[in-house]
Amino acid sequence: MSDKNFSPQKQVSRDLTENKKFIEDIFSVPNNFDFILREFDVGFDDGSVPGFLVFYDGLVDQTYINRDIMRGLIQNSGRLPNGGDFSDKIFKRIITLAPLTKEYDMDKIIEMLTFGHCVIFIDGCDCCFAADVKGWGNRGVNEPMREASLSGPQEAFNEVIMSNLALIRKILKDPMLIAENVKVGRISQTPCALMYVDGITNKRLVAEVRHRLNNIDTDYIFSSGDVEMLMESHSFSPVTRTLKTERPDRAASMLAEGKVVIIVQGSPFVLVLPTTAADLIEASEDNYVRVSEANFMRIVRLLGMALSLLLPGVSLAVLLYHQEVLPTDLLLAIEASREIVPFPLAVELVLMELAFELIKEASVRVPSAVGSTLGIIGGLILGQAAVEAGIVSPISIIIVSIAGLGTFASPSVALSRSLALMRFVFIIAGAAAGILGIIFVLLTGTAYLASSSTYGVPFLSPITPRDGDSPIDAVLIKPIWKRERRPKNLHTQQPVKQPHISRKWLR
Repeated sequence: MSDKNFSPQKQVSRDLTENKKFIEDIFSVPNNFDFILREFDVGFDDGSVPGFLVFYDGLVDQTYINRDIMRGLIQNSGRLPNGGDFSDKIFKRIITLAPLTKEYDMDKIIEMLTFGHCVIFIDGCDCCFAADVKGWGNRGVNEPMREASLSGPQEAFNEVIMSNLALIRKILKDPMLIAENVKVGRISQTPCALMYVDGITNKRLVAEVRHRLNNIDTDYIFSSGDVEMLMESHSFSPVTRTLKTERPDRAASMLAEGKVVIIVQGSPFVLVLPTTAADLIEASEDNYVRVSEANFMRIVRLLGMALSLLLPGVSLAVLLYHQEVLPTDLLLAIEASREIVPFPLAVELVLMELAFELIKEASVRVPSAVGSTLGIIGGLILGQAAVEAGIVSPISIIIVSIAGLGTFASPSVALSRSLALMRFVFIIAGAAAGILGIIFVLLTGTAYLASSSTYGVPFLSPITPRDGDSPIDAVLIKPIWKRERRPKNLHTQQPVKQPHISRKWLR
């Protein structure tokens, strides 16, 4: 809360006037037109007691307030108590509304009001009654958009934290699945759920994630992206260290492996920690098809990402410094196509890459019906016109198109953005020093990634360091009956997840 909202009153007073003045000062009544303060008299057979209730219009379901709260309070019921605390009698009159609690602390009451509660104050009671009557609209469970799968479940997270918790618990039916409630943001008090499987997940990992989450000191948290950036150790790394997924099945499988999941109210993407390079290249489709199909798709995917990252830079290095590796006829054809192009090859590739990124960004921002049309216009008509006008050469169009297709082969949106960014670095290195520049940047980047870790887990494991798992496991998928152990780099409490012979019908 802002400074103007602080008040010396910390507890609910028995004086209704004092409570009313405090609430009006805190919530700027009547300036806040959507903040409703409704006064009434609690009916008894021999008299009445004044009271009032407060709520935010739009955050609550007023049907519950009128039917379950107001009716029970206004109707006469019993005799007026002679002195003493009669809060229990009032509580029982509105107990028909199940999520009802007594509250004494004003800070807690203010927080509950901002999250869709209706709070009732009664004169003479040193507590108030908070009813959970949330009624804001929310998006239903839809199909995944960024992690679509032809073979897997077709459910995706939405913006409501409780719905997302239910989606995970529906898949991972384990009583040891823990969901800790952590509120982040001094003012926003955004609810976050820290999820892990007790008895499997490494306790030190849970403690580290909890420590970072509890020590985020900022006024407002609006999405899981805010939490990700405030918790990460490598803010300027070109490669993300946190996996964001919109699929409950993938989050459940990661929890079963011994990872930690963070759900943030208001965000349809959950965070999976820790994340390695092997997690970023894994697609949800890999777990729902036969192992031969999954490995073939993964090899194609890795080849596409390698082409996206290296093809423009390597092509530039070869054409500028190492023409001898090309067949003479191909070299002559390329040079003939570039005779009328006014720009150097390096400038030409950079301009084409920027144009491709511009088209990609524009197609995301416009409505879906227009996005496909924009892609066709930008990819075909604009490219063809640029070649005919002599602004760019056909070989540049081919190189940029193949690199762009490789970018879209990435299963992670964050990884595809990282590939697009690093592609420019390799273009500059290829233009400056040829293949030697490409090799230098490649080795430097690999060494940097190999020396880095995320929440104590090496980013390139199990490729390096060798901790017992085969490096091939990071590239290829084993049959499900061979996945006997959880990843060793997580140091889980239960390393074995299935017996050596899980297909007992073979005995």
